[in-house]
Amino acid sequence: MEICWVVQKDYDPKLGIGAEKMKELCTVWGAHSSWRQCQTDNCVVEDFSEARRLVDRDFNLKTNLWTHEENYDDLGRPGALSLHKIAIDKTLQDKDDLVALALAGARYDLVMCIGFDISFHKDITDKLELHEHKRYLSAIANIVRGFNQTQFVFIDLLDDPSENFDGLENITCDNIQNVLTLVSEL
Repeated sequence: MEICWVVQKDYDPKLGIGAEKMKELCTVWGAHSSWRQCQTDNCVVEDFSEARRLVDRDFNLKTNLWTHEENYDDLGRPGALSLHKIAIDKTLQDKDDLVALALAGARYDLVMCIGFDISFHKDITDKLELHEHKRYLSAIANIVRGFNQTQFVFIDLLDDPSENFDGLENITCDNIQNVLTLVSEL
């Protein structure tokens, strides 16, 4: 069984099991901004200007850097760069995290998602912020739905998942200790 971690861009592994333990178990995916704390093996950058900055600093030589194929020519066709064709709304929040989830969902049997909050926040009062929050939850649910042969485990959620995830058979929520026990038995 092929397994991986996907870390949310703001996840701090020092508050959990630690980056070293994560890497001992399997490959780690996430947004490029998670690399410093999580030593992410596969980093995603969707924004062209940010991709340009990273390639100019040879970040693509330190890790497996992924970006959309439409960025490739304008980046000067660098050698050590992984490309994808995932179509995602560029206006979504945390699009690097979403693409990392989709890339992992396409490649692994079990995707362990840590740092993600997939609960609905009833306390959001700003209409635009609420709209963006709903779009984000919907995007994650669509990714999970689109890779129905992959099991997604969301770890250490503070609240129940939003109703977007009702009826999806390939999603579970659990705590880190149970997940580590499961993984050790694979």
